[in-house]
Amino acid sequence: MHKIAAVLLIIFAIIFSFGGCRNDNNEIQSEFTLLISKNVDSENIDAIANFLDENISKMNEDIATLMVIDFREYLFNYIIQNKDKTILQELFVYIDGKTGRIDSEKIQNSEHKSYYDKIKAGSLMVMLYEDAPVLRVDHNKLLEKYGEYISDSVNELYRLEAQLIERPTSENAKLTVNWQELLKRAYAAEKLITEYSKDERVLADAIWIYTTHINSLLMGATNSPIFDYNTKEFSSSARSAYQDFILNEPDAVLTWVLKEYFAYLSNIDYTLDFNDCERNKMFFDTCDRLVAEAEKRVKE
Repeated sequence: MHKIAAVLLIIFAIIFSFGGCRNDNNEIQSEFTLLISKNVDSENIDAIANFLDENISKMNEDIATLMVIDFREYLFNYIIQNKDKTILQELFVYIDGKTGRIDSEKIQNSEHKSYYDKIKAGSLMVMLYEDAPVLRVDHNKLLEKYGEYISDSVNELYRLEAQLIERPTSENAKLTVNWQELLKRAYAAEKLITEYSKDERVLADAIWIYTTHINSLLMGATNSPIFDYNTKEFSSSARSAYQDFILNEPDAVLTWVLKEYFAYLSNIDYTLDFNDCERNKMFFDTCDRLVAEAEKRVKE
């Protein structure tokens, strides 16, 4: 009887301990929800980050992933609302011209050091973009702090996002990467979409990356035209890069896009005068159609 009683006590202890974990988790979620619903400001960014640092390891993967996603959305809202715009402009003097990032030594004795430390701990970064200081979500920081607790799909998305922020695809209406790198980024987004086709946590962002990069592949940029403004000829370097991709990745949706694109280019002899309004419109209409079809196909 004593043995049976002892076993029952152990069972009850286990049950109550699990119940306690569930209660603790519910309390953590409730407190997090309260924090995330407060005013969007730098003080609360720091508070949420500290809260996640202390509690995320206690949550299961699904809940931890959603908490990090919600925090990231909070950071985006802070960037959009930009209530500390004046401070951001004043941080310009502390940016290193070579790296485009805040110089930790320069800002050491600044009155804005406390502000900078808070947003940095909260996974925001200040960087130079188009000759002005801007805020960006530091996805590498998010992964460093929370990557082991969140889903593989969100890990992969944030790694891709980090690359795009570290080296933006375009700046001042000019492509900052070559055609091969554009292909690499678009294809990385395609693989993310196809591998996690049912995961709503990553699809919207991955599709946005995918379609915007296909746009750049097909249309170039104002200051990086895919047809030479003088000769009217299609870029030979783009043509070579695209042909190599088609050979190396025959099953990609992106390959289908490029084949259709080349068929159109063949019909116009790989030349286009942007001053020809009718042909210009036909070109951009064709590109828009291919982007829309690529989005449809990659989801199938």
